[in-house]
Amino acid sequence: MTQKSLYLISLILLVSLILSLGTTYAQQAHSLYEESRTVIPDNLPWYPIVVIGDNRPTNVNSVQLPPIFYMVINETKEIYPIAVIGTGDHTGMGTPEQINVLYNALKGLQNVWLALGNHDLDAHQEKYWTQVIAPDHYHVDDIPGWRIYVLNSECRLSMQWKAQVNNIWNNLDNRSLILVFHRPIYPRVEHNLDPERANYLLNKIAQHGHVELVLQGHWHGYASEVRKGITWIITGGAGAPLYDYPKTPPDNATIVLERNHYIVLILYPNQTFTYEPILAGDGSGTLKIIRINTTAYKIVNTKLDIFKKPAWIPVRLHTNVSSWTVYTSLIVPPNTTITVNYEINGYDVKIRSNATNWYAYATPPGGANNAVVGKPVDNVAELKLYKLQTTTKTTTITTATSTPIITTTTTTSQASTTSSITTTSQPATPTTATVQQTTAQQSSQTEIIAISAAIIIGAIIAAIFIIKKK
Repeated sequence: MTQKSLYLISLILLVSLILSLGTTYAQQAHSLYEESRTVIPDNLPWYPIVVIGDNRPTNVNSVQLPPIFYMVINETKEIYPIAVIGTGDHTGMGTPEQINVLYNALKGLQNVWLALGNHDLDAHQEKYWTQVIAPDHYHVDDIPGWRIYVLNSECRLSMQWKAQVNNIWNNLDNRSLILVFHRPIYPRVEHNLDPERANYLLNKIAQHGHVELVLQGHWHGYASEVRKGITWIITGGAGAPLYDYPKTPPDNATIVLERNHYIVLILYPNQTFTYEPILAGDGSGTLKIIRINTTAYKIVNTKLDIFKKPAWIPVRLHTNVSSWTVYTSLIVPPNTTITVNYEINGYDVKIRSNATNWYAYATPPGGANNAVVGKPVDNVAELKLYKLQTTTKTTTITTATSTPIITTTTTTSQASTTSSITTTSQPATPTTATVQQTTAQQSSQTEIIAISAAIIIGAIIAAIFIIKKK
């Protein structure tokens, strides 16, 4: 074989390896945080959110999550909120297998924003968590009037915690703040964040203000307290073993021991909010969405709150009308049956419901910052899906020190005259340790390919060098 042929073969191998690596990188999936990101319109009357915390198994080595957690997730998928917030300890130890199971349980929900807990880091797989689930700290400004800032309360006070806290108010403008982190500050439940980190954050809040709500976990129960106009909530009842202390609640705090639960939260653009702690598990009532026919639904709510009193529940129905997605957001009162009927006539969609607090909206393919919104008049909301000039904004915010990257494109969408309605809800089911390949697994394969490529290229260069010497 001639020296020229060797050069040619080496070049072909090199190009093939580069193309292979590029294809592997291009095919990588995103984290749950990125995959679940869905454009949230700026012009909705209110925004329903579900908050969960501490759903780790009792046996921290178990790959399986507790059955009560799947019950919570199944109800969450019925509610289909605009976002899901987690306050940490979502796995037993944070092993790759446990993280994979969590990923699969939550997949299909929109805008999943989880915080890290101490148990999520016990296996020292923080990199895997950030690749598969979410960054260790980040913020989102997607809901008008609000910034949701997710902190990592497991980091060190020096540098890391201070850097996170110092960035909370950067470019905040006139938004109100919701802080999310694992170890609680208030109420005092004998299982709180250490004084150094707590005082640093409290001093910054006193200095800068804007904080309206703080969502925390770590203590396995429900607790809430209002201090100086700030509502502090601990929600740690989504599956972890429940605590039976403290026996005496702290002053001005509400504490409920040993009851599984989650939170339904409504955010309003005027920077107010309402919430309800919802009892979970056996004896907590049910939420049923029954499809009567292709254009009619019945919603039955017999759910109880954590105090075992009848509870209101937000529900967001989602249907496809041609290439558009039509959402109907309703507050379902306790012990009530709500009906929803759709009437489609070309570009006109009429929704009828006997609910008293509800609205409908539609977004074209890819979502839109300004949706077509219909508020009910005489129990009817009308959506006209004509040509809509939309500005579609995709916002990716990774860590507190990153600059938000905003890509804006203008598209024109038109509803088709042939319309159909379909639903895409799917219940969660317990997942085995053998799960679908996730981002981190693909990333590991990429690293292996990269190392192999480097070795092969090095060998080729060495061979060429030897041939030249001969």
